[in-house]
Amino acid sequence: MWNLIYLVTGFVFIILLLAIFYSKEVISSKENNVFKRILISNILCYLTEVPLQILVRTIGIDSVIIDIFCRLYLISISITYSIFTMYVLIISLSKNNKKYEIIIDKCKKIIYIVQVFIAFLLFVLPFQKYYDVSKMYIQGTALDLLKGYIVIQIVMYIFLLIKNHKELKNKKYLPIYFVIICLVFMTLLNSIDPSVLITTMIGTIICYTMYFTMENPDVKMLNELYKNKELMEQNYEDKYNFLFEMTQEARNPLVSINSLTTNLRNEENPEKIKDGLLTLNNMVRQLDFSINNILNISSLDVQKLKIINSKYELDKLCNEIATRIKPEVKDSVEFVLSVPKQLPTLYGDYMKLRQILYSLLINSCKNTENGNIYFKVNVIEKYDICRVVFNISDTGSGMPIEKINEIISATGELDKEELENLEKKEFNVKVCQKVMKIMGGNLMIKSNVGEGTDIILTIDQRVYHEKDKSILTQYENDIANYRRVLVVGQNKDVINKIKKKFNANNITSSVLYYGMDAVDKIKSGKKYDFILIEDEMSEITGFMTFKEMQKVKGFDIPTIIMLKEDKEHIKDHFIEDGFSDYLLLDSFESELDRIIEKY
Repeated sequence: MWNLIYLVTGFVFIILLLAIFYSKEVISSKENNVFKRILISNILCYLTEVPLQILVRTIGIDSVIIDIFCRLYLISISITYSIFTMYVLIISLSKNNKKYEIIIDKCKKIIYIVQVFIAFLLFVLPFQKYYDVSKMYIQGTALDLLKGYIVIQIVMYIFLLIKNHKELKNKKYLPIYFVIICLVFMTLLNSIDPSVLITTMIGTIICYTMYFTMENPDVKMLNELYKNKELMEQNYEDKYNFLFEMTQEARNPLVSINSLTTNLRNEENPEKIKDGLLTLNNMVRQLDFSINNILNISSLDVQKLKIINSKYELDKLCNEIATRIKPEVKDSVEFVLSVPKQLPTLYGDYMKLRQILYSLLINSCKNTENGNIYFKVNVIEKYDICRVVFNISDTGSGMPIEKINEIISATGELDKEELENLEKKEFNVKVCQKVMKIMGGNLMIKSNVGEGTDIILTIDQRVYHEKDKSILTQYENDIANYRRVLVVGQNKDVINKIKKKFNANNITSSVLYYGMDAVDKIKSGKKYDFILIEDEMSEITGFMTFKEMQKVKGFDIPTIIMLKEDKEHIKDHFIEDGFSDYLLLDSFESELDRIIEKY
């Protein structure tokens, strides 16, 4: 056994750590819950080993009490390492796995069953005690079992380290390194002197290592704020890109309108003129719809309506609305509800959301005599925000463009009459639009008279978490491991493929359509792991964009140019001009894998 003075010192240190740990607010997470148990089990080791040392020095080793304390000591050591194994599994298993929670629960049960079995064996298996003046140690089957149990766990730790070799820079793995190194060191000492068994002291060292690598609420909160900042920037980029796309959509009808009016100017055939005017009318409607989209997302609303947020189940809300709507559907109309199997629990004003959806579906029921009514729901989760997309389409009478414009342009605060309408079971589509805007959502309408109506509602809602599933538990990786890439280009197909590949590799990407916007990002001090630039872009090419970036003081971000097949023969010239690498679009998949692996 280790010297009593060192044991008492270690016991004081672990008590101090326990006091520090509970003296401040502790974040509820799986890691912290395991850490608490490791602390307690380490204290139990001291509470068995320290009295054992004192009793041996006072009453000798030939006593039933000594036997009991020896067995309790061995059991407490096995418990400590069992709990630590649970910690290793929690940080090693991928949280992106949909079955993560299920796997963790199963592992807990297995470890619990194994530990009970080991504890039973340690309590019944024989061992021998040896003591001469100042040294005491034990040998025998019980101790061999404990050593074997620990060796098996060490082998598993090493296996998990190898499996997660790409993440070994993460400081959360430091306690595992310490356990392996300390146990190897202890084994060497124990082979020289059997009385050297410093497992309890190793447990204390591990606890301190875990505390300074895992339990730090302030750092975790900073990480959360940083993620929140990134999310806000991403939302800004999404709106920026949306406006860019809407602008492009607005330009195309204008070009077509200009071309058509030029042709009609010299046309003498009345039928062709009539067809041309109908085509022109459709183009104007398309342009009007695009402009309304732009104006809608850019407007800010004043609100008198009080928003009352609370927890609600999205699937239950949708099924409840569908149940209430079905009696209103005509016999000649088919009502179809399409909801994903797994929907999150959300936090928002579900009462008003329910009124809006019910009102829109009732409107579809009234205006649809034959055909079908579809009520579809889709969700997109990012961090703790869930974008919910409701789609209500019917084969009813449809709406004229004038009415659509009137509904979409309805913004601002609700008047007295509209506020009173909110007390009713349902209200008109115009009020739905206003309420949706006040709630922070959007309502879009596509409709043709006699062909039906398609209404799309989008709203962002907070994802509701129980205390043990706090947002902080989702930000496990250290900020140093956070990966981000800037993509600059105008080829939507290529950009979508890049984003899909990055998402699969847990890389966050920002997309910009104009080269000078990317230059502004660099000037603002924004940092990226690398930058992908499409060579052929309007207004400013990828090459010119890179040259502007190089003018920024301190610019040293690896920049890769994306080239089409016809420029493969000059790819080396781009490297000579300062680009870090090139990506050939004709072999996109393999090239992007190479770039990700390299940078």
